[in-house]
Amino acid sequence: MYNNLTAKDFARVTVKSFEENLGIFSNKVNVEDWVPKNKSDIEKALFLFYVVQLDYATKSQKLYEGATKLLEDIPNFFNPNVILNYTDEELLNICVKYLKPRYPNEACNRYKINSKKLLGEYNGNPLEILSKSKTAKEALKRILEFRGYGNKTGNLFLRTLISVFNPIFEDIQDVLPPVDIHDVRIAYLLGFTKSDEMTKKNIGTVKKIWNEACKKASVNWITFDRALWLLGSQGQPKTKEEVLKNVGLI
Repeated sequence: MYNNLTAKDFARVTVKSFEENLGIFSNKVNVEDWVPKNKSDIEKALFLFYVVQLDYATKSQKLYEGATKLLEDIPNFFNPNVILNYTDEELLNICVKYLKPRYPNEACNRYKINSKKLLGEYNGNPLEILSKSKTAKEALKRILEFRGYGNKTGNLFLRTLISVFNPIFEDIQDVLPPVDIHDVRIAYLLGFTKSDEMTKKNIGTVKKIWNEACKKASVNWITFDRALWLLGSQGQPKTKEEVLKNVGLI
């Protein structure tokens, strides 16, 4: 029945189901949903800055659960001045206890280097990355200059900043979405690609497919990307039918 389903139609239906909280989308656990309540905008941005940069080699939900617990126990932890005042051993112990990164020494090294850069170039405020940028692409370029912020985590951090703080960038639809194994697998299951391998070429192809689909469907790629992550990580579909069922097409 859906042999001729296009990426445009899939994007449109997925966003609609997400916005209406249907099925798999009734339980939202995206990065944006972990942003601490009753905090200032700077504190929220700092939380995202430090946690998203570790969202690359660990279970995302476990990472954000740990970060939330860390914030409860050490309310001022996610602050560049505070992080730089810890000894290497103290910082390592905290990261291992709460955040459980796969590479704890690299995580701590990253925290210290990025804290110095954030203080030196943005007055310790990640929101200045946005205010100093004329375009979304420029903001992304600035983010990618931080240690450990690659194509996936960099685009993810930009997505969260835009979702939470809603800056106005005319070129936002031209920024390619972050793509992980879930996005690639869903594109493959739907027949939009010939492989689900996580190669640079395949990842680039999937980014372009989703970007063009959102443009043609006139939907926000940020909303679509949030829905896609939930569809992959929570639904974990193994067949095309399971993908379609989870977005309400069958």
